[in-house]
Amino acid sequence: MLREFFVNEHPKFLFKQFGLIHNIFISIAIIGLIIIYLNRHKIAKISLKNKNLILKISAIILLINMLIFTFGNLYFGSFDFNEHLPLHLCFIANYLFIFAIIFNKQSILKTTIFLSFLGPIPAILWPNLVSTIDNFNFWQYVISHHFFICISLFSYYALNYHVEFKNFIITFIFTNFLMLAMYPFNLKFHTNYIFSTKIPDNVIALYPWLKPFPPMLTLEITGLVISGLVYYFIIKKHNQELAN
Repeated sequence: MLREFFVNEHPKFLFKQFGLIHNIFISIAIIGLIIIYLNRHKIAKISLKNKNLILKISAIILLINMLIFTFGNLYFGSFDFNEHLPLHLCFIANYLFIFAIIFNKQSILKTTIFLSFLGPIPAILWPNLVSTIDNFNFWQYVISHHFFICISLFSYYALNYHVEFKNFIITFIFTNFLMLAMYPFNLKFHTNYIFSTKIPDNVIALYPWLKPFPPMLTLEITGLVISGLVYYFIIKKHNQELAN
């Protein structure tokens, strides 16, 4: 039974794009973000001890989730070199956030606040999943995307670290470096990490007009739009509140 939970040879609850289960979990992420945003001033007033406790526990949850995902699939023989290496943008962002929280590196958090939206938002809206609640990969996806985006926003208001426009630029340079670094890797090993070689088939099926566009151009535009919205509606507003 545990093996089936990982290997998923006989899926029962198949994933359907914008189906009931998908929409429920999209709603959970949106509601979580709204609750955190509306309570940002209360979050800032939580005692430092409790803030650190919440964030450390959350980082451990994220880390355990990633380790179970990797070693569980390895143990049951369902590990796929093409999909399960920690080279997706969301996986990289998860590990950076975990490191930053455990070792109190706010300089890294100033980048992960953007990365936690850049990777998870497209993945939450257009995941490439086979099944849902009967497969561990689905729950790993929920924790590393839905939970991650919420706890990252919580950390921003809880720790009150000051993010500037230069952090937006640093994140832009960093993500472009990752895309360029992954491109030859993807060509060499026939993978598609960070989607630098092609837009996922499930996305093309929904939006066939994207097919002629170079994948990196599509990623650039998507990334700039998401990170720009994060900077304007979250970062800039919070900086104004801190200044008052």
